[in-house]
Amino acid sequence: MNTGADKLGTLAIVGVGLIGGSIGKAVKERDLAHRVVGIEADAQSAQWAVENGLLDAVSDRVPEDADLVALCVPSDAVASWVIDLADHAGVLFDVGSVKGPIIESVQERGAVPERFVPCHPISGSEKSGPQAADGALFNDCTVVFTPLDNTSDAAQQACAYFWQALGATTLQLGFAEHDAALAVTSHLPHLLAFAFMEQVEEPHLALTGGGFRDFTRIAAANPELWWRIMRLNRRALAGALEQYSDNLQTLAAAIETDNEVQGMALIRAAAAKRQAADKTEN
Repeated sequence: MNTGADKLGTLAIVGVGLIGGSIGKAVKERDLAHRVVGIEADAQSAQWAVENGLLDAVSDRVPEDADLVALCVPSDAVASWVIDLADHAGVLFDVGSVKGPIIESVQERGAVPERFVPCHPISGSEKSGPQAADGALFNDCTVVFTPLDNTSDAAQQACAYFWQALGATTLQLGFAEHDAALAVTSHLPHLLAFAFMEQVEEPHLALTGGGFRDFTRIAAANPELWWRIMRLNRRALAGALEQYSDNLQTLAAAIETDNEVQGMALIRAAAAKRQAADKTEN
C-alpha cells in the first residue's frame, strides 16, 4: 500500500453518495489513483457517477487489487462490510460519524482487522447523493481517526496521507471521546432542528429571515440517514440532550421570572463562546 509519493493503484469506494462521491471526485481531480471503482446498490446513481467523472467503473464487489477501500455506507452498515472484507489485502477505512458502536459490532463478530482505520471526516452538507458531490468538500476539514490498539501503523499512515492529499488535517481520539463530542457538535443540533420544524406552520414561512434559515438548514438533511446516526449514538446523544434541556430550562426560568441578571449572563456567555468559535475557525 502506498504511503507517500506514488499515487494509488486502485481506490474502491463502497457507497457513492455525498461523501463517497466527493472522495471520488476529489481523487479524480487531483489524479491520486490510477483507477477509482465504485460499489453502489443504486444503479442510476452509479451510472451517473461514472458518466460525470466521479468513478472510472462500477463493480458488484470490492476489487481484489484495491489498495484502499473507502466504506462510505451508513454507520450502522459499516461493521458488516469490515467483517466481509476482513481478509482483503487493502487498507479499509470508514467515514461514519459514530465510532464506538461500529467498533463494538465488529468486535462482537470477531477480531477487528489491523488494516481497518476508523475515520470520520467532519464535513458534509444537507444535500445527498452523488449529484451533490464536491471535490473541495474536504479542504481544511478535520478527519478524526479512532484507531484500536491493534490498528497497524502502516494503515494509519496510508489513511493520513490519503486524507491530507484531499486537503484535510487528521486528529486522533478515543472512540468514546469522539462519540461524546459529536453528540454535542453534530447530532444534537440536527435533533433540535428536526424537532423545531414540527412547530413551524405554513403561515410562518413568509415571516422568516436569516436566523430561521441558519438554524433550520440542516433539518433538510436525509431523514433516514440521520435517524440511523442518532439511533446508533443514542447513549451519548441522550447525555447531550439532558444537558441541553437543563440549560434551556434555566434560560426559560430566567425569562418567566424576568430575571434580567441571570438571563443576560447566560446570553452573554453564549455569545462570547460563539464569537470565540468564529475566531478559531478564521
